[in-house]
Amino acid sequence: MFEPRVPLRTTVYETEVPFCSTIVPQKSLNMSLSTETSLVHCRAMDSVTVVSTKQLDTVLCTMNFANSLLEMEIYEARIALQRDAEELLNIDSVVDSLQAEIEAIRMRMATQQEKRRAVETRILENKARISPARFLPTEILQQIFKSCLPNDRYVVPHIMSAPLLLCQICRRWRNIALTTPELWSSIDVHDWGVWTADFYTAMVARWLAAARNRPLAVSVMCLQKWDWFRQYDPTQSGLFRLLASHSAQFRDLHIQASRGYIDAFIVSGAYAVKHILISVMPTSFLVNSGHPLTLGTSNITHVALCGKEALIKLIPRATFPQITHLTLDRPGAEVDFMKILLDFPALVELKVKLFFHNENLEIVHPPADAMTLKHQALEILSIYLSEDALQFGDVTPLARIFDLLSLPSLRELAFVALGPGWEATVDEWLPDSVKVLFSGSSCSAKRLLYRNFKRPLDMIDSREQLRTLAIDLRVDNAGFGCHWYDIVSQQF
Repeated sequence: MFEPRVPLRTTVYETEVPFCSTIVPQKSLNMSLSTETSLVHCRAMDSVTVVSTKQLDTVLCTMNFANSLLEMEIYEARIALQRDAEELLNIDSVVDSLQAEIEAIRMRMATQQEKRRAVETRILENKARISPARFLPTEILQQIFKSCLPNDRYVVPHIMSAPLLLCQICRRWRNIALTTPELWSSIDVHDWGVWTADFYTAMVARWLAAARNRPLAVSVMCLQKWDWFRQYDPTQSGLFRLLASHSAQFRDLHIQASRGYIDAFIVSGAYAVKHILISVMPTSFLVNSGHPLTLGTSNITHVALCGKEALIKLIPRATFPQITHLTLDRPGAEVDFMKILLDFPALVELKVKLFFHNENLEIVHPPADAMTLKHQALEILSIYLSEDALQFGDVTPLARIFDLLSLPSLRELAFVALGPGWEATVDEWLPDSVKVLFSGSSCSAKRLLYRNFKRPLDMIDSREQLRTLAIDLRVDNAGFGCHWYDIVSQQF
């Protein structure tokens, strides 16, 4: 039996094929259905075509509108760029104008600054013309110049300190400084042998010439070791010969060098020094180590020896009775207090630095049957203690020495601790022996100093006990940067 097709529908049109109840032939029926289906399909396609065209028009309208907005935005941007470019040109023009004005102002300012400096120079010149210093007598200026010298015992030449600085102020000051021998009577020089610069030697020559005939205080340091001088004669140094030519004026000499250099230095001149500080550098080759120096024996009174090789025998024995001040800083060498006091009967001040070696202080122990030694002249005894001596030293030998000494003129005894790493206490260092030592003194005022020591807990009671013996106890801090040269300088 024939079943009719489902009715066809579209989105726009709807076509329904009615059901035919009449029976027709199969061939006619097929042709009829085909014709109707084609007709419906054509109508549907026409409807779809119409809908797509509308949508395309809508899209095209939207795109045209967007293109219009973009074209408008581009147009506005081009107008803004043209406007800003014109404004930038105007600004640049104004900036160039202002820059030209600034340059003109700077030129005018530079001109005025030059005028200002010229006026200030004239003001300074006129002030100098009426300055009271210009009318000071030469003698007063000379005293002022002497007060400007450094506090160092030996003046190190330097253009930024007196006396060289005084020569750079004005012509009058330069002339006064050069004609004041006291300003040039002290100098610290370094000898580098053949490597000493000629201009340095020339400067020292002018310095010594300005001193004229004044007694000289000279410090000479030569770090070249004798091993080198064995192959080279130190007298070939121009500075060496210059100093030797002024040796007769030396009254205060500090020489720090090898024993060979010291021997050559002393032999080359006619020295009549009063104060001499000898620091012998250690070397692997000793020359004339057992012979004394050939010093003049008429003036020497102050002697300081530093270094293990700086033996007391360096000083001529004929000078011993006239030496009043002696300083010893000789690590590795034992100190014989009893022999020193016997050999130097005129000794007024003795300074000794003690070291620790082989579990003991480097002190010669007095024999068991030693007799009391009386020294009439000694007034000041200073003992400097190294850090090892403070920490490990046994004070028993020193206490025994104090018990055997009789010092009628002793007025000051000082202990100076040189070890910042160890805090010594007063009670550990000879309180009873100190009392015995001072008991033999006839001085009415005596002073006991402990420097860089820790104060005792009963400081007031200790001071009162010593005061009954006319002893003034003082415990203070002198600093730990004390070098042997500082010790000696305090003595001279």
